[in-house]
Amino acid sequence: MLVRSRNQFTPFPSCDLLDRWAWVWDNAEIDFVGAWEHECLLGWHLSSRSLPHSLAVFVHEGRARWVIGDEKIVANAGALIFIPEGVNHSADLTSPHPFRATFVHLTARVFGVQCILALLGFPKKIEKAENFSEPVSELARLYALKPVGWKLRGQAIVTDLILRCVHEYPQLFQPSIAPKDAKALKWLCPAFQLLTSNESKITVSDLAKATMCSPTHLRRLFQKAVGMSPRQWLLERRLQRAAQLLQTTDKTIQQIADICGFESLSHFTRYFKAKFGMSPSQYRNIATQGIGIYET
Repeated sequence: MLVRSRNQFTPFPSCDLLDRWAWVWDNAEIDFVGAWEHECLLGWHLSSRSLPHSLAVFVHEGRARWVIGDEKIVANAGALIFIPEGVNHSADLTSPHPFRATFVHLTARVFGVQCILALLGFPKKIEKAENFSEPVSELARLYALKPVGWKLRGQAIVTDLILRCVHEYPQLFQPSIAPKDAKALKWLCPAFQLLTSNESKITVSDLAKATMCSPTHLRRLFQKAVGMSPRQWLLERRLQRAAQLLQTTDKTIQQIADICGFESLSHFTRYFKAKFGMSPSQYRNIATQGIGIYET
């Protein structure tokens, strides 16, 4: 019996600029940190800060002024806001009516270091994004109730949310730099794979041996591929891993410093604060309970 397919799909918007960044998704690491829904009353403000992870905010009701980096925006009901990790931001109400929003904390990185939102120039605000209301509310529900497999399901929803923005709103993206050197990326694949063993013990010399090149040539490859030296890249990886352990485990800060390969607790605290603008203990409070994020 012959069958004729009658499926007719509406094409996705095309954007040649983003097509050149397809390699990002082959090396992406996306994780769900947590989500909280808050009703912010008269006098609410979010003081200026930056976080070690990215933030997506969906506005259910109300209206607020946001400052993200050096850009000022107004968020109305139905808007979706993206704030890359490490970017200073603040907000306050613009009217006496409640501002109700879901705050989704996530990480989206390429090679475990570079923030994808910053790399691809994610739009700071998408207007009329009502179709994102259900998935972000589900993320808040998952985080509040934590059923079996909540972390994995949350990761899938966050990944879908990010890719939906890429597929449906490509005209809003503004990549800040040119695509990385594909040849350099290929040469560095053995170095990236080496980190799946014991990341805290890996040295620059180990990376050079894995790629069968000299330390000098390794530095050139890393600069072309990820825009930083191998030593800086290893430090970034360790700090990101430490932030993840602070979010997801009850290990002491000293234990986390040891696991991630830092020489001492003081070294770890100094590097962490220089990177994220807060101590490891302050970050743990923010990432696990939302303390200090939402002020009135």
